[in-house]
Amino acid sequence: MSGDCQKGDLDEVYALIDKNRVAAARAAQAKFHSDIEGAMAAIVSIGSIASARVQADSRVASAKVLINAELAATRLLAEAEVQASKCAHEALTKPKEVVEATLLELEKNTSLRLIATAKGSVETIQRDAETAIKALRETGAIAIREVQALAANVAEQTRQDAELAAEKLREYRKTTPTPDEAICEGEDVAQIVIQAAQEVSAKLKQSIEVILANINAITDEACRAVHEAALAAERKILDSQERALGRLKDALKAHL
Repeated sequence: MSGDCQKGDLDEVYALIDKNRVAAARAAQAKFHSDIEGAMAAIVSIGSIASARVQADSRVASAKVLINAELAATRLLAEAEVQASKCAHEALTKPKEVVEATLLELEKNTSLRLIATAKGSVETIQRDAETAIKALRETGAIAIREVQALAANVAEQTRQDAELAAEKLREYRKTTPTPDEAICEGEDVAQIVIQAAQEVSAKLKQSIEVILANINAITDEACRAVHEAALAAERKILDSQERALGRLKDALKAHL
């Protein structure tokens, strides 16, 4: 909605004022409604695009942390199997008098390494989730700022247009029978314009509140999905850590 287009609409209203102030007031009223409808279409589009992006980014982030958790869990279990095989090898190749000390040292070092690896994987997933949630919040915040800025511009432009049109409508018209009648008629039709501007501004405000609430709700849900995925990923890694440590202990017991 360009300034030139708006000015052209107002010029038409002003030209109509010279002929019929009541008709001009109605034309101004229709113009304000049209401007608001155009603004609302743009605002709805901003909200829809932002919401779709937030939801898509949330799904990608959630999938990423779950996949990384699966990979980390697989590495932990694979490491336990490698060390279990090493226990068997040591038991077969080392003299009996040193086997126990060797296996206990191997079990100790491997356990510490498995715990440290799991801890590092969990921390990485937490960081990734926090980064993703921060990005989701920013996407939602950008959309909200765009909506608020557009709404503020439209509301201010409508207010200014209403004031200009109302002032024109209040002006004395020579074709009116008497100056008093001219003033009375001008004030009446000016109120039509002012009231119309107030009504469409109120309508815009109500609609904006709904759209902003929707953006916030979708953003909150998207962030919650990533957070829940991260928690599930952490549980997966810690569970695999316990299984890996258990496998290692079982291997140790089998050869002592």
